[in-house]
Amino acid sequence: MLRVSFVLALLLCLNGWCAAQISVKAELPKLPEFKPVTELPADIPTCEQGDININECIKRAFQQLMPRLKDGIKELNIPPMDPFIIERNNIEIRSSFVQGRVQIRNVRVFGISEGNVQKVDFRLDGNKVNMGLVSHMPRLYIEGNYKADMTLNEVKMTPKGYFNVTMSDLTLSSESEGELYERDGHTYLKLTKFNFEPEIGDMALYASNLVPDPALNAVILDFVNQYWRQVYKVMLPQTRSTWEPMFLKVMNSFLAAVPFDLFIKNN
Repeated sequence: MLRVSFVLALLLCLNGWCAAQISVKAELPKLPEFKPVTELPADIPTCEQGDININECIKRAFQQLMPRLKDGIKELNIPPMDPFIIERNNIEIRSSFVQGRVQIRNVRVFGISEGNVQKVDFRLDGNKVNMGLVSHMPRLYIEGNYKADMTLNEVKMTPKGYFNVTMSDLTLSSESEGELYERDGHTYLKLTKFNFEPEIGDMALYASNLVPDPALNAVILDFVNQYWRQVYKVMLPQTRSTWEPMFLKVMNSFLAAVPFDLFIKNN
């Protein structure tokens, strides 16, 4: 039972549900050499702040951008994003029953470019920006390698191996906040907060070498995959500190390279 409890804690971390971490440090691929952006690609709509249909305009812009993320958009300093690669992520855990570190490496996320933005709620008040989005992804597949060094009730375990997560029929409802600032004659946006509520049609998780016995490994995975919904509902609200800093870091690196006023003009 002790070993099963340890494995459940490890699987939660691999799937981004580790609520007890005190720090998360991610190494992401470096952006390509920066080139100043002075105009948008011809197929990307430009929206006007005073347009009563601005939400539909922004939605069309996202719908044009999403498929192009697969190969990247050089004109906007955006590298290929499907798969999206996380070179390394270190998660340190401290809780009443488990302590240690989980390191994941060479993580690849497939399916981002297949996403479709279904609804936009854009609000601008002075230099404050609020954006609500509802998007859908038919399938999101994540794979990588892991290495754990964890202690559970004074029992030390150090498994390592390969893992993958498959999510299907994924709907993301997100809310973000940001501030506009001026630089080099243009207006840029910096996000300060991000939150989302995902609804997942189905999910399957696999990890090798969680325990030395392959048969027990399979039994544990079967149990987790059978009851993932119950665990997911409990853990998701507590995991914001895991993914929000990474999301803000990635998005703000792109937003700092592309003027906001090229997408949404002040009329």
